[in-house]
Amino acid sequence: MALTTKQKKGRPASGGGRGALSKDGSSLPVYHQLYVVLRQQITDGAYGPTTPLPTEMALSAQFNLSRVTVRRALEMLEREGLVVRRQGVGTFPAPQEGGGAGPQRLSGLIENLITIGVETTAQTLAFNPDTLLPPHAVAALKLPAGSRGVWLERLRSHKDKPVSLTGVYLAPSYGPLLDGQMADDRPVVRILEQAGIIAVSAEQTISAIAANDHAAEKLGVAIGSPVIRLRRTVFDREGKPILHQQSLYNPDRYEYYMLLTRDNSTARPQWRHIG
Repeated sequence: MALTTKQKKGRPASGGGRGALSKDGSSLPVYHQLYVVLRQQITDGAYGPTTPLPTEMALSAQFNLSRVTVRRALEMLEREGLVVRRQGVGTFPAPQEGGGAGPQRLSGLIENLITIGVETTAQTLAFNPDTLLPPHAVAALKLPAGSRGVWLERLRSHKDKPVSLTGVYLAPSYGPLLDGQMADDRPVVRILEQAGIIAVSAEQTISAIAANDHAAEKLGVAIGSPVIRLRRTVFDREGKPILHQQSLYNPDRYEYYMLLTRDNSTARPQWRHIG
């Protein structure tokens, strides 16, 4: 999604500056681009409980869109429960659980949240103990090209709303350890630990990708919407890969939280992740 903005001097775009949404450079329809922009503003608290969003006419002028397009974006926000439209008064952020505006998001590693008692449920969508592994999993697990292994897919939800769609890949020798365990809500790494396969370290990357049709359906987002992608490879004490996973997160319901400390012990101070 591309957003260009023309700003008056000393006035931020979010305060009413004039902008134009991309009609050619994005795979998302223009009304959906506007929906994403307004949704983010609501999430960021740009509008208080008594502060209405700009009118259809104002949004139409600000983003160079027809009022029909603006109305469609506002209807999407209303269907999602993010705004309340009051006839003759305006469109306001909908009251949210806990008193805040905007969607409530889980914050932190899903596994850690489960450990401290955050209630989530996991639905196993697929389990295959003998499947051709994708190249990224083969490389992460340090297996020969064309290797087969274990694959399972899970959808994890919080308060009946989907949060993450995760694919987990393992070497074939771990298949018997998972057989019969797929109704278990625990993360796969904890199921393995119960069997004596102890995770000691992990490498992971975080990026954003566009949701394909499968991810969009399961996470309840539009095709092409940005989702958070986390890829993680878990290792045992000897440094051998145990499992590789790819998780896609709905950014409306999840944010990745990190605790950092400033290390000033060297000539080049750095931020270090501590939790």
